[in-house]
Amino acid sequence: MAMTSQRWRIAWLLLGCIIVISAAFTNVYAGEDDDKAPAVATVTMSPATLATMSRSLTAYGTVEFSAEHLHALSVPYQARVTNVDVVAGQMLRKGDPIVVLQATAAANLERQRAATDAQFAQSELQRVHALFAQHLATNSEVAAAEQSARNADAALASAQSRFGGSGEHTLRADGDGVVASLAAHRGDVLAADTVIAQIGDSDGLQLRLGIEASAAAQIKPGQNVSFNVLENGAKPMTATVMRVARQLDPQTRLIEVYATPDAPQDLSSGAAVAAKIEIATRANVLSVPRSAVLYRDGKAYVFAVESGKAALRWIDAGEDDGTRVEIRSGLQANTPVVTLGNYELQDGMAVKAQ
Repeated sequence: MAMTSQRWRIAWLLLGCIIVISAAFTNVYAGEDDDKAPAVATVTMSPATLATMSRSLTAYGTVEFSAEHLHALSVPYQARVTNVDVVAGQMLRKGDPIVVLQATAAANLERQRAATDAQFAQSELQRVHALFAQHLATNSEVAAAEQSARNADAALASAQSRFGGSGEHTLRADGDGVVASLAAHRGDVLAADTVIAQIGDSDGLQLRLGIEASAAAQIKPGQNVSFNVLENGAKPMTATVMRVARQLDPQTRLIEVYATPDAPQDLSSGAAVAAKIEIATRANVLSVPRSAVLYRDGKAYVFAVESGKAALRWIDAGEDDGTRVEIRSGLQANTPVVTLGNYELQDGMAVKAQ
């Protein structure tokens, strides 16, 4: 009986172990079934639509004042710079001081010589008139003396208008604008008619862009330009092509294209820009956002969304305008495609809109 009782205890113990192990295996397989539940990807979608697409040419350049909006300031006599009141890039109002000048000894000598010559010519004219009254001078001698006096007076008037007084002279802005360039420094001695500064109109800025010579034939006045100043946070801006040079720049070896910005007041001279010149436009082109197109082994494809699942569709991609890609074949209009989250997708994966 003792042996039988012991056997029963062993049997019950084995049965309990089998039940525990069986329950454990059931939980494991249940977990595996849970892991095999289909995953749903959250994506952003956009339909393939007929849109206007443009073909553009990329160019880089700078912002500068156009020649017709620059005013050169100079002094008509030799002078020494005694003070400079502005810096390049400074905004000016009409009448603002730019530099203070003082005529050099040579310039003062020229003015004094003009005054002496005029005084001598008048004295000579009086002497010839007196001789003429005594019949000791001819009509031609009187005429010559009168002409000499007029020339000397004109030279004196010119010197007085150019030199003014013998003291310092302040050169002032002749209108509102920006100091585009400044060629004077304190202590400089400037020759007569030397350009001291160039003042640019605030609304006279233009883009000077460089393109390859092979692309010059595609650029024409009137074409639209979109551009950005190369700095953080710069907003997109627009311009219009005004003229195209027909010779290479000797330094850059590029053809220069000049464009007028629509909002020049928002630009600064000297700023670097990246631009796209629109050289062709097509309407009603079947296309998708650029982010929807993926590539594998050099072939383009998209993930279309059909019945809540991602369907891989090989496409024939056409032109890329930087925003949209043309679809030549492989996709119908209004078919939704994945534009964000498509890199993680597989064909047939369930998806939902973000």
